[in-house]
Amino acid sequence: MYNTGVRSAKMKKLIILSLCSLYCLILSGCGQNNNEDLNRFKQHLSKVETKQKSVEKVMNQLELNRLNDISKTDTTDKNKKSFERLQKNINHRLVPEFKEYEKEAKHLPAKTNKTRQLKKDYLNHVSKQHQSINEIKSFVDLYNQSVVENEKILNYTHSFEINRALVEKDIRKTNNQENAHLLKSKIENNNRNLRKTAQKYLEKDNYPTSKAINEHIKPLIQKQIKDLNQTNITDSHVNNARKNAIEMYYNLLNYYETRETTIKIEDQLSKINVEKLPKTGKDLSKGNHNFKTKLEKV
Repeated sequence: MYNTGVRSAKMKKLIILSLCSLYCLILSGCGQNNNEDLNRFKQHLSKVETKQKSVEKVMNQLELNRLNDISKTDTTDKNKKSFERLQKNINHRLVPEFKEYEKEAKHLPAKTNKTRQLKKDYLNHVSKQHQSINEIKSFVDLYNQSVVENEKILNYTHSFEINRALVEKDIRKTNNQENAHLLKSKIENNNRNLRKTAQKYLEKDNYPTSKAINEHIKPLIQKQIKDLNQTNITDSHVNNARKNAIEMYYNLLNYYETRETTIKIEDQLSKINVEKLPKTGKDLSKGNHNFKTKLEKV
């Protein structure tokens, strides 16, 4: 008689053995896949690190540690040229080199959970580096812009003085005292009003300078220019004086508009802590040590 109980027991054993074998094969396959994926990750990482070293090399060549000193000194022609060269090197060397490094990092292969996490950690590190590069670039760009704007202010001040001297010269030439007195009175009255407005708003500690310029100083100068244009002058010398006075006030208007721009730039510069910016390749890549420690533990 055929024993179905014995047969059933043998079948169960076979099924259990088969499942155990299959499970072992799966585990073995997963382990092999994990190792292969990690090896691919490490191989590609060496390419990424080569790109990173290129970025570090450029950083070192730029001698960014000069930022602390140059930014605190008076703007000389030497410093101006130095910052212009630095701006060009950042835009044409450092930024393109970093983009290549970042691109290579984004191509790190990651198919398993472990390598995906490693890639995420590494890209977070790259993102912080990118932010640091952007801050360096922003600081240098803003500093150079401030130099240009301050040069404009000096030029407007110089032009103002030239026009003022021409006004006085033309008035001295005229015999028409009525016209001369009319123009001189207007200019003196304009100067008094400007001085009072500046004292009232610009010299207040709790009143924003940009607001004072935009809402009070500029509208007043524009009103004075319009008034001078509409003043009836018949004498040719006094008329020339009026034209130079109008140019004088346009220079003053440009001065304050540019001053408004420099205030905005200075505000943006004040938000960047220059001393904390990375100055060398080592500074930029200091977060790498933490990542390598994680990688060694995998």
